[in-house]
Amino acid sequence: LGLKYHYIRDDIVQRASTAGKDGSTVSSLCAFCARMKRGNLYTCARENNCNKLVLAQHLDDCAESFLMSVMHNGFIRTMKANYRINAGDVSVIRPLVYCRESLMTEFAKAQNLPVINENCPACFEEPKERARVKKLLSREETLYPNLYDHVRRALIPVMHDDSTSIMRSYLESTVAKSRKVPGGGKKSRGKAGPGGDEKGAPAPGVAAGTPPPSSLGSATEEELVAELARRRAAKYKLSGAMRRLPDQGNGGGTNGADLPEDATGQMCSLNGGDGMIPCRELME
Repeated sequence: LGLKYHYIRDDIVQRASTAGKDGSTVSSLCAFCARMKRGNLYTCARENNCNKLVLAQHLDDCAESFLMSVMHNGFIRTMKANYRINAGDVSVIRPLVYCRESLMTEFAKAQNLPVINENCPACFEEPKERARVKKLLSREETLYPNLYDHVRRALIPVMHDDSTSIMRSYLESTVAKSRKVPGGGKKSRGKAGPGGDEKGAPAPGVAAGTPPPSSLGSATEEELVAELARRRAAKYKLSGAMRRLPDQGNGGGTNGADLPEDATGQMCSLNGGDGMIPCRELME
């Protein structure tokens, strides 16, 4: 392809032996190595006036990272497909996130690509969590052959650059509202007030104690994320449910012609008999 290659040498293992607390060895060599390697890649990109860093993680990697985040961190997250780093000068893209690892292996063999054997000293220590999760997914795939197709579809919104901030905003808001008031008492319940479900309780996606912004121009970053979450939730919250029609509150019947079109065309039975109606009419 006529590309210029760059070889970066860095004794990360040696640096890890003194980079921990009070000069000790780091608690996780893998995490430290990942951060150091990424920093070296950013530096190389800047020095060569590149604004895109292309990484080769595939669908198997994203699925494993998702499960590890849920099981060990209690947070829905995986590797992003396209995002800009905090410094703002380099974008990271992962064009292979929809490709299976087996497909990439077959391509590498067919094209006789050079393969570098694993030589990380930390990777010889077994068992490793990522290897264990890989085996777990492999076992499930023998039972559900379409597993990775479904995982790919489920991860599409999680791969979006905004998803982590939005979900963390909801998480922090929910955790804050669930805490007890200092002094041993629980939060008092009151009438609904502006910007929240109850007085003193912020709306979903708004951190506790954060008033709604008077205008987006003066809003903080957290308030902008919360507002984005509210608007997107309002757009999609009726997905899969029947929209309430104006005449339903007056005892009027539901006219199937007035309902939004159901692309699935699914039919359901009210009582197990032959009378079938569109499933959307039951999705209240």
